[in-house]
This record gives sequence, structure tokens and C-alpha cells, in this order.
Amino acid sequence: MIYKDTKQVLTALHQISRLTMTGMSWEELARTILETVSEALSYDRVALYLLREGTTLLEGVINVGCKVSVKGLKYDLERDDCVETRVVRSGEIIQIQKDVDDGLFSDLDKRRNAALKRSNCVLVPVITDQGVVGTMLADRSFRQEEISNEDIEILEIFCNQIGIGVENRRLNTHKQRQINDLFKLQQISRQMSDVKDMGDLQQLIVSRGVRLGGAQAGWLLLNEGHGDKLVPVSEFAVSAEDFWAFDIKKQLRESLVTSQVLFRPVQKISAGGESQPVGILSLPLLIGKRQQGVLILLYRELMPPVNLNFDLMKIFAGQADKAMERFIFNRTLIEDRDFRESILRSSPNAIITLNSALQITSYNRMSEEFFGSLEPDWQGSIFALLDSPSFRRALGEVAGRQQSSVQLEMCQTFATPCGNCDSVGGGEKIFFVNVASLGVAPDGDLGLLVLVQDQTEKRKTDQEVERMRRLASIGQLAAGIAHEIRNPLTGMNISLDIISNELTDRPHVGKLVAGVVDEIDRLENIVSSMLEFSRAGMLEKSWVDLKEMLDGWFPIFQEQARRVEVEASLQMDSSTLPAVHGDSEKLKQVVMNLGLNALDAAREGAGQVTVMLSLGNSRGEDFAVGANLGIVQSEQPWLWLKISDSGPGMQREIIEKIYDPFFTTKNRGTGLGLSIVHNIIKEHGGHLEVESEPGKGSTFAVGLPAGEAQPRYKSIEDVQSNTYN
Repeated sequence: MIYKDTKQVLTALHQISRLTMTGMSWEELARTILETVSEALSYDRVALYLLREGTTLLEGVINVGCKVSVKGLKYDLERDDCVETRVVRSGEIIQIQKDVDDGLFSDLDKRRNAALKRSNCVLVPVITDQGVVGTMLADRSFRQEEISNEDIEILEIFCNQIGIGVENRRLNTHKQRQINDLFKLQQISRQMSDVKDMGDLQQLIVSRGVRLGGAQAGWLLLNEGHGDKLVPVSEFAVSAEDFWAFDIKKQLRESLVTSQVLFRPVQKISAGGESQPVGILSLPLLIGKRQQGVLILLYRELMPPVNLNFDLMKIFAGQADKAMERFIFNRTLIEDRDFRESILRSSPNAIITLNSALQITSYNRMSEEFFGSLEPDWQGSIFALLDSPSFRRALGEVAGRQQSSVQLEMCQTFATPCGNCDSVGGGEKIFFVNVASLGVAPDGDLGLLVLVQDQTEKRKTDQEVERMRRLASIGQLAAGIAHEIRNPLTGMNISLDIISNELTDRPHVGKLVAGVVDEIDRLENIVSSMLEFSRAGMLEKSWVDLKEMLDGWFPIFQEQARRVEVEASLQMDSSTLPAVHGDSEKLKQVVMNLGLNALDAAREGAGQVTVMLSLGNSRGEDFAVGANLGIVQSEQPWLWLKISDSGPGMQREIIEKIYDPFFTTKNRGTGLGLSIVHNIIKEHGGHLEVESEPGKGSTFAVGLPAGEAQPRYKSIEDVQSNTYN
């Protein structure tokens, strides 16, 4: 040995061992080891050759003490025969000595020895847990000093240090690659979660799978809507039609059956019949256990690439599975939610949910129509909308699990206008309410469902149908009775006139006869009213200007009111109002009957009658009188005639009967006036509404559909000839 002493070598080894535990880079560590070998062990030059991971290439990486660099010098273990490759293949130590051949040196060795003047050197293998990964060459050709076995043993120790460094580098590289791969997977998973379209998601899976696997192209196959047959649904760097040129049915079947990732060489059949071998990687997918799929990656190599991480690709396939399953699940949830919401939106009933504290947690659009006090994010009590003893009892029974559901009918009065109340000052609504349990929530809170059906209009319709049925029966009866009574009354009237003429000398008897004649005249009026009532449906329609009709009627009515000390007023817009299509005599009869009724009522009160004519729609006065309908509202206009009195008003029980034939509160009334008015309005397709409260008078409102208001029409004839022909 030519080195100074053993302590020097041990010190060098100790320093190198410590360096392997620091954050020094692999290149710096390897160069330090080679420099230590060169200086401490007195070698002219030292070079290091390492295998490229996953290949058969042996590359020169670092050299010390040699002007000719070995970096970039490459040998192929399978093709090149030289001492460098022989050491790596066999793991043996090879020593080169001057004039010693022993038949071990190839032509390549001889050329290299001559070029580098190698006559006294040794090549020691670098060994790790994975086997021989390279070789270190130590040369004393210039010194021509012996390389003893003890020298070689020390070189082996230094090669072990190099092996430890190589192993650490590979472990660090592998860990860093794993970290990078996991980071890539995290990014890909996030990207797949953000995709809003299934087609885009499938395209993303293929493209990211190709890049992650280092492939040249790829397809995604699914059996969606095609039974058991897998077909391409997305592709990357290749067309869907190209897939059918590859004979991979057997591999697909095996991959799906075993749920394994497989890499197999297959044949690609070209259009001309020529075949070309390629590599195919198949990644099986099981999307929500409902359909099968396979991700196919195409490689030029027939063997898996060195950097292909099968575990990584399995994780990616699992993420693709979950992404598509999650997308399908979310889409199903959205479709179910939209379907339920469409049902709630289209429901004609109010649907309200409550918590255990009877606070409203949700409601549909119709609830807003029913209850005008509902506002966005309403969290108030249900009793702010509905309240009655029976309703509270129903809620208690269902909440207490005494019954699963309770049905009841209730009448709710609104002080202010609700969503679909037609009356100005609120109104009374009839509701059919169903209270049911929603079940127990995870937190133990028992929810309730309140279904509210508005039966007000139905009840009115039922009452109207019943009234019309009674009226029709009474009308038929009245017609028959009137004809039978009228002739005897006429005869009696004539006879009494003759008797009255014969009793001129007996005035007191004449007065009695005159009283009988008055009563017979009253019977005649009743019979005439009955005949009028029985002639419902016989209309002679034309275009009627209600404003003109009121202008002609009101002065006479005002004089009648003045004589009984009642103040009458008429309120109409000065602009042109549309005409109505109806029977002018019948409509005049409506105005006269309602006016006289108001006059009779006002005599008992403060003595005021107000007649108003305004423009609106079928629900009331929703826009200004005389407004341009083409701009304000597209709904057909309606004319509303309101006749209000300051009389004593009426109780609800009376209001419910005022349209019944022969019902009257007057001493000498026939009880047919309002029945006739009601029939006439219905025959014209209009509305007859009444608002009355004891002590506050009454208002009768007549609504009739009208034509469009057009200022250029100056007469009813113009409207008729230019608009409605």
C-alpha cells in the first residue's frame, strides 16, 4: 500500500459516511468520493459509470484526474462487450495490467486501453439492494505502482459508499416522483370535480390519462346505452374509428373480468392488411356498479415504459370512476330536485313545511298567492297565516303522533288584501287544509307538511250553480203561474172598474173597491216581474256605450233622489271609455234596479248615493280609468259600474240570500229585482259583487267585459264597423 496509514483512510471514510447523511446533492457527493479516492489512495485518475435506471445503458457520469472526460460516454450491456459492461453484468472485479491479456479483452477494450493508456487499473462494481448499478475505475497507469488486494478491498468500501449514495438518490427521486404524481392526481381530481358536462369530463379523463401514463393516444370505452358492447365515447390524439383497427377484445375481456390493469402487445391492422405491433394499456372502470368502462392507452413500445407507474394509473382509474359516478349522481339529484320543484311550482295548492316549533321552513309559489304577508326567507309562525282552534288541534295531534294526518275545512278572514283576494279591504277565504307528518329528521326534529287548498271560488261556484238551478226551476214555475193568474186578474180588474162606476153614490164603498184595485195592480206587477224573470237568456245584443246610458239616466235619478232628500252623485272619467256588447234595455234595467235599491236604502241612512263608472280588468280596477290599454296591460278591459249607498248595510246572512227569488226586506217588494239583475249580468258574462257591513252602507259592483279603448272611434257605430266585424 502506498497510502500513508490506515487512520487516513478511516478518516476519509468517516467523512464520506457523514456526507451521505447531509443534504448534499448526489453529484457533489460522488465527486467528493472520487476525489478522496484519488488523493487519499494515490490514484492517477478515477471514473464512475452508472446504469440509467430502467435501461441497459451504462453511462459515464464523473471522472477525476483525467483530461479526457467520460461524461456522456455510453455502453449498451446487451450490445457492447468491454470490461465496463462485463463488470456490471457479472459483478466481478476486473484488473487491467500491462502486457497481461488472458483473453479477457475485446477489441473495444484494446482500443480504449490504447486511447486512454490504461496499463495498470482496476474496475470495481458498484452494488446496491437492486444489484450491480455501475462500476468505478481506479487507474495508476502513470505511476506504475502496484494495485494490491488490500487496495482493492479499500476501493470496494468506497464503492459501497457510492452504492449507498446511488440508492439514496434513487429513493429520493422515487419519493419525489411519488409526491409529484400525487400532486398531479390531486390537480386532476380537482379538475374533474369542476367539470359541468359529462362529455367534457370524459374528454378530460382520456387526455389526463394519456399524459399521466406517458402514452401517445387513448380512448374511453363505455357500455352506456349499448348493452354489453363497449364503444368509444371519447378519444385523445386519435379518432374513434381508429379503435376498431386494434385486436384487443381478449385483453378487454380479461381486464374487465379480473379488474386488473394490463399491458399487452397487440397488432394494429392497417387498411392495406399490414399489421403493426403496438403496446396497449387497459384500465378497467366500474362506474357506480351500474355500467362498465375501460380506459385504453396506446404506446409505440411493446413493453411498459420504465417510468410507467401502474399503481398511479390504478389510482387515476379509481378517481375517474368516482368522478363519473359523482357526476351521474349529482345529475340525478338535480333532475329529481328540478322535478320536485316543478311539481311544487305547478301545484294549485299552497304547500308549507314546518319544524317542531311550528315555524315555516319552506313554501311554494302558490303559498305567496294565497297569503300576501309571505315574504322571501319567511321564518315566522304558521299562525301568522292560518289560525283557528281546529287547526291548532290538528297540528298538535299530528306533531304528537296521535294521527299521521288530519283534514279540516276552515274559514280565514284577512284584514288586508291577500295574494288572490279580489276585495279591496281584504276578505274571507275558505280553505281545505291537510296536516301530515314528514317523519323524524336525523336531529330528532319532527317536521310537518301543511297542504292548503283554496275552496273559496269553488264554494262560490257551487252556490252559484245551486242558485241557478233553483232559479231555473222557479223561472219555469213562475212562467206557468203568471200566465194562469194574469187572465183572472184582468177580469177582476175590469169587474171592479164597473162596480166602482156603479157605486158613485156610496163613496165609502168606492174607497174599499179602490183599495182592492190597488192590490190587484200590485199582483199584476208581481206577475209581470215573474214573466220578466222567466224570460232569461233572451238578449238582443249590440254595442252599448254605458257612459252615454248613464248620462241619460242619471238626471232623472238625481231628481228622484232630491225628492226624498237623498244626495246623488255621478263619477266618470272624461276620456273615451270602451263599449260593451250587450242588450241595452236589459243593462238599463240593471242600472235602474240597483239605483232604486240604493235610493231606498239611503233614505234610512245619511242620504247619499254614489254612482261610479271606471275601467279595469276582470279582477277589478287594476289600472287608471281611461288608460291606454295597449301600453298598460294586454288583458281585455272591463267596465266596472259601482253604486254605493250610505244606508244601514246588511248582515252576512242577508247577503247570502239577496239573489234568491222572492226574498226581500221591503214591505212592498217582490223579491225578484236582484234575482233579475243577477241573471242579466251572468247572461252578459260579467260579475256582480256586493260589499256591505252593518252601519257602513252597501256597494254593488257590476263588471262587464268591454272592447278596446280607441280615442279615434267617435261613435258606437264606428267601433262596431271598424273593430268587431
